[in-house]
Order: sequence, then C-alpha cells, then structure tokens
Amino acid sequence: MSQFTQGLVLLTSGVLGYLLTSTRSGTVNVLKFLNPLNSWFIIPMLFFMGVIDRGLLPEDLDLFLLLVVYLLLIVPVILLMGKGLSGQTLGSVILAGALMNSVNLPFSLLLILQGSYGYAATFASGVSFFRPIVALVAYQLLMGRSGRASTQTYVQGSLSIVGLLTGGILHPFLHLPPLATSLSTVIGLSVIIFSFGVSLRALGVSVNSVERKGFTLVALTRCVLSPILILVLSLLFLRGNTDALRQVVLESAMPPAVTDSVFARIYGFDLKFTLAVTLALTPVNTVEGVLLYYLVR
Repeated sequence: MSQFTQGLVLLTSGVLGYLLTSTRSGTVNVLKFLNPLNSWFIIPMLFFMGVIDRGLLPEDLDLFLLLVVYLLLIVPVILLMGKGLSGQTLGSVILAGALMNSVNLPFSLLLILQGSYGYAATFASGVSFFRPIVALVAYQLLMGRSGRASTQTYVQGSLSIVGLLTGGILHPFLHLPPLATSLSTVIGLSVIIFSFGVSLRALGVSVNSVERKGFTLVALTRCVLSPILILVLSLLFLRGNTDALRQVVLESAMPPAVTDSVFARIYGFDLKFTLAVTLALTPVNTVEGVLLYYLVR
C-alpha cells in the first residue's frame, strides 16, 4: 500500500467518523464501543508495530529523558504564565499546553510522510504514561485537595509502554511480513482516526466564549514554546539522529489530545475549555507539525 493510499484511507476514516455521527445519543453509543477498543487493544498494538521491525534502541532511553526534562521545564512555565486564571481553567491549560496529541494524529502523519513512526512511538508512550500523572499533580496543586483517577486510567496510560517493550523484546524472534505490519497499522489508525472524527462531532462547542487568556496561553505553548523547547532538547539528547529529531519535532507541534477531556471530567477542570482548544488548534498544529518536519534536517 503506497503512502498516498494510506493517507487517503486515514483521511476518509476521519471524515466518515465526523459525518456518520449525527445525533448526541448516537455519538455516545459509538464512543462507548470504540474508546475501550482503542485503549485496551489498538493503541498498544500500534506501539508494538512501531518497534517490532527495528527493536529497542539506545536512543529510546534518550527520548524518555528528553520528555521528563521537557515536562519539568514546561509545567512551571505554564503555572507562572497562568497566574490569575481559575484553578479549573489553569488545570485544563496545563494538560492542553504541556501534553500533545501523541498517537493518532502524529502516527498517521508520519506514516504518510515516511512510512514509519518508531521514534515517535517511544516518545508517545512516555506522553501516554505521564498524562494521568500530570493531571493528578495539577489537581493537587490547583484545587488544594487530594484525589486520583481510577486504577484503570493509570493502567491504560501504561499500556503504550507495554506494547513498546513487547515489540522490542520480540524483535529478534518475530519477523512479520511488511504487508502484515503495514495493513495492521493502517487498520488500527483508521479506527482511531474514525473515533477522532466522532469525538470532534461530539464537541459541539464554540471557541468564542472560551476564556481568552487561557486560550492564548495554550496556543502559545502548543505552537511556539513546546516546539522550540523540544527542538533544543532534541539537539542535546539525540546527538545528530536526524530521523528521531524530525519525528519528535513533529510530535512537539501537535494539538491538545481529545483524551484530555477524560481528565477534565475526573478532576473538575474546565471541560468546555478543554474541548474548545482541542477543536480550534487541531488544524493549525497539524499544518505546523508537517512544516517543521520538512524544515528540520
């Protein structure tokens, strides 16, 4: 399957997900089926497929260290810049600004652009793991109360790492035909992109009434601060690995994740704000990520 065909399939999946879900009840029913399927099976499978052909590399540890340093720097910056915002809004700003859509959109773009996403899979597994932790820390700092998501939420956040490690461990022993890897990846991403289209249809919110300072802060972080900071850290940690650099920089410019709404509900953050910034920044950050991919050499 050519990269053009893969891109066409993924684009069609997203459009169909958006167009075929026309009612609120229909949206809820579809997502009740798709969300567990994606979380428990398809997402771990995509991480598995991302590394089964290449195995685990020394650069993978560098990517995890890069992400840890990035979060230690970006979260305090957002807290300082977000002074004056309510705790509910600032919690949403931290989630949307510090962490990005790390799976469905970047994996699809990289599959179209270069046919693989191995380094992005490593980086994304770390993002998936740290997302519930960042949400919990933000809740305790901003709300002044103790609380936690369910154990299931943390398990789901860790499944990406399980898929990554399983693929790396089995790499020397399991050799999949390229067609099998390609088809599995495209089918899995098609289901996730379809779900993404359904979720966007379900948002149904206007960005006009969203808290302007918070929106500006998320846009500044996602479009400017995150790409610059991750680019600088990548130059330090990845030491001239151009392929890893391009994949991670594309990830750095991705929009907020739809899954942020899950943690907004759990911790009482501003759900409407979370949904609105995701909807507004998705097209902007998609274009920016592709441009950065071609600009970074």
